[in-house]
Amino acid sequence: MSKILVTGGNGFVAAQVIIAALKKDYQVVATVRNAEKGEQTKQALSSRVGDKIANLSFAIVPVIESEHAFDEVIKTNSFDAVLHTATPFYLNAKDPKEIVVPAVDSTKFILKSIQTYGPTVKRVVITSSFASVVDPTTGYRPGYVYTEKDWNPISWEQTNAGDPIDAYYGAKTWAERAAWDYVKENNPQFDLVTLCPPMIYGEVAQYTPSAKSLNTSSVSLYAVLTGQQKEIEVQHVMIFTNVQDIAQAHVLALEAPDAGNKRFLIANDVPFTHKAISDAFIKHFPSFAPNVPTKLPEGVDENGVPIGGSYRADNSLSKNILGLQYQNFEDTMVQFANSVSGLVESS
Repeated sequence: MSKILVTGGNGFVAAQVIIAALKKDYQVVATVRNAEKGEQTKQALSSRVGDKIANLSFAIVPVIESEHAFDEVIKTNSFDAVLHTATPFYLNAKDPKEIVVPAVDSTKFILKSIQTYGPTVKRVVITSSFASVVDPTTGYRPGYVYTEKDWNPISWEQTNAGDPIDAYYGAKTWAERAAWDYVKENNPQFDLVTLCPPMIYGEVAQYTPSAKSLNTSSVSLYAVLTGQQKEIEVQHVMIFTNVQDIAQAHVLALEAPDAGNKRFLIANDVPFTHKAISDAFIKHFPSFAPNVPTKLPEGVDENGVPIGGSYRADNSLSKNILGLQYQNFEDTMVQFANSVSGLVESS
């Protein structure tokens, strides 16, 4: 049985990664910031994996950006691979360092720990982001097709200039660049895979005792479903992936021989619209329909598509090398709403 480390084990993506890995009979050690989060995660995931929950254990890493944060867990285990999902997603940070430092430093430090103390590790998979791919200055960029060859051109100076959106986009970009630079400069015993998903939606599997504890991307969907959002919002990111699909991509990246030292854009090749969120909720959840927003913002047609069109993604590399199959947007919305129905009833 292969043994893997999953960082950020109580997160939205990591929860699904753990589920996918356990179902494929991996032995999983997940890092969490404290023991309580480990217990909560085990409780949340046990019903989804049955007896295989016995193959899940936890390691406490209180501060992921600490230089030696991962030394002990890597020293005391013989991992075959590491899946590093633990990076922040806070768009409203008051100081760019709240995002940039943890993202960049934790990436460099965990790679150093693996090279130093993890001689059995053959592959490291890092959860990067479409934020490191897209050029936000080009807007909707009608007709453009993003691929793995694209990089966000944001500078280090702009990343740290004080704008929280720039800080997030820059942090993702510089963290991924730091990972590739580390491998190039240090020639470690492992190869590297980076996965770049855009908006990640779908089933909420992580421990979520209330709507207030939802992850960032799910909060926005919850506001639409429950009518807290009164109008359809202006859309900035035009592509998405289902959280189960990005989770599968992590596990497939462990197993695909040709995935090593490659970057993958993990996105459905059909763009979505914010109107499609409302449409799915109205169609499948009639009890919420009266409160779901339908008023469109300016600058879009009757289908919610930006006038003139938008960019899309080329996901052929992930299909051809990883064998990844993508779920559609409507099913993704249904999975999300079903998973939070209990939160709606208890709120």
